Amino acid sequence: MNRLLIIILAITVSLTAILTAAVEPQYTLTSADQTFLDDLERCNYRYFEEAAHPQSGMIADRHRTDNTDSFKASSVAATGFGLTAHAIAASRGWISKDEAVARCRRILTFMRDKGQHEHGFFYQYLNMQSGRRDGLAPASSIDQALFLAGALTAAAAFPDTDIPGLAATLYDRTDWKWMCNRDDSICHGWTPEGKFLNGRWNSYSEMMIMLVLAIGSNTHPMEPYTWEAWGRHPIKEFKGEKYVNCPPLFVHQYSHAYFDFRKWHDGILDYWRNSQISTRAQIDYMKRLAVKYPEQLGHYSDDLWGITASDGPHDYMDWGAPYPDPRLLPWRGIDGTLVPSAPGGSLAICPEPSLRTLRFQRERYGDKIYGRYGFANAYNPRTGWVSPYCLAIDTGITLLMAENLRSEFVWNTFMTHPVAKRAITRIQFKPVPTQP
Repeated sequence: MNRLLIIILAITVSLTAILTAAVEPQYTLTSADQTFLDDLERCNYRYFEEAAHPQSGMIADRHRTDNTDSFKASSVAATGFGLTAHAIAASRGWISKDEAVARCRRILTFMRDKGQHEHGFFYQYLNMQSGRRDGLAPASSIDQALFLAGALTAAAAFPDTDIPGLAATLYDRTDWKWMCNRDDSICHGWTPEGKFLNGRWNSYSEMMIMLVLAIGSNTHPMEPYTWEAWGRHPIKEFKGEKYVNCPPLFVHQYSHAYFDFRKWHDGILDYWRNSQISTRAQIDYMKRLAVKYPEQLGHYSDDLWGITASDGPHDYMDWGAPYPDPRLLPWRGIDGTLVPSAPGGSLAICPEPSLRTLRFQRERYGDKIYGRYGFANAYNPRTGWVSPYCLAIDTGITLLMAENLRSEFVWNTFMTHPVAKRAITRIQFKPVPTQP
């Protein structure tokens, strides 16, 4: 795609822009909310302590809820969440600053020296002991971005240590232009067997944090105009507000854990409000499913909602709602399962409904679904099935968004890093006007 076509596309997108002044109602945390969140966060962080490899510090992709076994490979994204988690833990006083720095240093040094990569991009899954590629995992662009977001957050949290230098080494060697493979959008990944993957990050997705990092690079930057080139679609409407509909809820959460879209806009789309509407639209959709399919889904309600990509009773599922095409409703595997990380990742986005369902779920189902690391990855109240695992990325997004709701720590830390500031300048983000 040439630059002229990209500019034309950007203009077209701008003409159909969705900018709104609507906001989610202000919510003030109660003392009971604070108590619940404090326990949830502390349990979530325990995952990043106990699922960490003792030598490399890398975080297991999944870990049994009873702490009896761990996946033998780490996902790079999971380790990025782990770096952020260590910074949160120090800010909360769960561990000392020295211990947090030591844990971050262990990870970053190991990744620098032993993590297998291609042009700076780590393979999605790495053996936690050797750092070598696990199976046929690709060198993954989005996993790299989530790892780097965590590394830069740790760097900003501990500026007077060697963490910033270690993080910079890993960030600066990431060759974003190479991963574009002679185009203006980033490939999903690369494998030695099949070379570049066919998929590209050229439509609305969780990739916004990746583009922020790629455009903010000093060594291999993408051009600023590529921010405008990707598609903001499909556009749907919910209760009179237009929004970009993308069913899996994690898509609307991951970038927002780091980049503070509440305060910055590009003149094309209100990304923060889009995530709020997406959360509300899912709740409404699940309630409608409960009415239409009472035997299978009748428990879905304001008190019991939340699906996103997660474990299922038989396989990993790419759950989401609502779907753009009503002919797909309600199937695609929706079977009554609930995924606590769906409202967990929306804690800072839509606090009231997210807290309501998470507190209700814990009160109703107790230690069947809530234990050492907080919530199990997924469960089905109708069948009694409960996943025996917690997943690092789902536990991680819950921890990060819970902390953003309480203190804005991750936002306030990441946004101070020079990379975030460079990206704001290059993309020409503007401050969001203060709401009266």
